[in-house]
Amino acid sequence: LQTIHFSMNNPSSTMQSDAYDSLYHVPVPDKNSIENFPSYTLGADFTVPELAITQLEKDGVVCLRNVLDLDTVNALRDEADSAVANPSEHARFVSGKEGGKIFYYEFNLWRRHPVVRSVTFDSHIVDIAAKLMRSETVTLYYTNTFVKDPGTDTKVTPWHEDGSYSRFVGKNVINMNISFDYMPSETTLKFKQGSHKRDDPLSIGPTFIPGVEYSDAMPNQVSMPSQSELDERFGTLYWEVNPGDALVFYQRTIHAGPGNTLPTRRHSTAFNFAGAGVTYDARQGFIDSPDVDPDLKHGDPPAGRVFPKLK
Repeated sequence: LQTIHFSMNNPSSTMQSDAYDSLYHVPVPDKNSIENFPSYTLGADFTVPELAITQLEKDGVVCLRNVLDLDTVNALRDEADSAVANPSEHARFVSGKEGGKIFYYEFNLWRRHPVVRSVTFDSHIVDIAAKLMRSETVTLYYTNTFVKDPGTDTKVTPWHEDGSYSRFVGKNVINMNISFDYMPSETTLKFKQGSHKRDDPLSIGPTFIPGVEYSDAMPNQVSMPSQSELDERFGTLYWEVNPGDALVFYQRTIHAGPGNTLPTRRHSTAFNFAGAGVTYDARQGFIDSPDVDPDLKHGDPPAGRVFPKLK
């Protein structure tokens, strides 16, 4: 297995830099953190409580319980392990001090794995996304599946906003990150409360390898704030999760993920959806997702041949 880090335009467009080193420190939340923040269970017919929607709008993130049943989760976990063993050209294996232990992520497994395709296109999560975004339309941007081996303590996901890597422009883009395993709160994603509301320009996204940064970015992006700056501006939200639970957040919500200190693999898939009012960014620059739609002009609605309209 090889380490893959690339930009769409140039597979070698990275450089050595220590500018973002602090962003790879994802501490156990301290007194400024908010532990055990409210979570919400879907109602009959997977209805979304209004309080869950308003929390997402206020804080930039919400935890939904039992979004997928255990049989579906188990099948998705099996597909993720199969994908690690048989990766496509779009798979990334992030290097680190742990040598051969895996930190893997891959886009759009729905194109070659039937269960994640069924969940993406035919399940109730599309209606959940529509309700959370208060949108009558839902467009699929991409899915992204993550697997971290046990003992990958230093293979962290640094503080970042998904908007840094996005060709979808607008506030109404969400990441529905569904866990396939139990994860105690010290190992789950951490979120900067209310960071989606800031007026700052989009930040340049860090890579997943400390000391290696992208040498290009999308136009008008600025440097990501340091962790200390983030801590001064925002509290931290986090939850423990069970298989089938979802952490849902906007693409401008700043978040990070610690390494895996558990004795078992950690699996999840992020389903990225756009609602009404989102447009396509056709400019040249670095985007992590491999998909582009050459038929779209800058500022067009994104739904079409490459990014399916789901609702």
